[in-house]
Amino acid sequence: MKLHDLKKEMPKIFERIKKDVKKVFGRHRVGLSLGLAEMGMGMGQGGFIGGMHFAPGTDIIMNTSPLRIILETQPYEVVWAYTYHILLHEYIHSLGIIDERQCRILTLKLSKEIFSESDHPAIILAESGIGTFIPNLRLTYIPPNQKPDGIAIEYLSEFEKESYDYYS
Repeated sequence: MKLHDLKKEMPKIFERIKKDVKKVFGRHRVGLSLGLAEMGMGMGQGGFIGGMHFAPGTDIIMNTSPLRIILETQPYEVVWAYTYHILLHEYIHSLGIIDERQCRILTLKLSKEIFSESDHPAIILAESGIGTFIPNLRLTYIPPNQKPDGIAIEYLSEFEKESYDYYS
């Protein structure tokens, strides 16, 4: 799968995430934008960031550097699950869960409730991280208030359909 093709699927994956979050946690939010940015794999202490949300803003930024590796090395199911996992995690942040540890706990809880197979890639990602699929990587998280300066961000148009329905 190519990144170009995945970009077309991201709004559908995000709509699924919003329905899943509403079902499990009874929470909902609209008005979010998705930006894609090459943030590299070497941000802080040799690790990388999969995505970011900057409270109380409306942007979710997904790092395309690890995403490209996933696209090149993993089957569709893992690509889908990785995209779901990163967008879910950042969507939970956008609901006001700023604490990284709490966000990880909620991401895992939802993943286990939504996906019935214990070996589903979304559950594996929530439990063990991307290192299960790409060994020898160390994850590093930047606190949500540190937006990367000088990085080009490509925003997906009509990412969140519900937001655009108000203008129809």
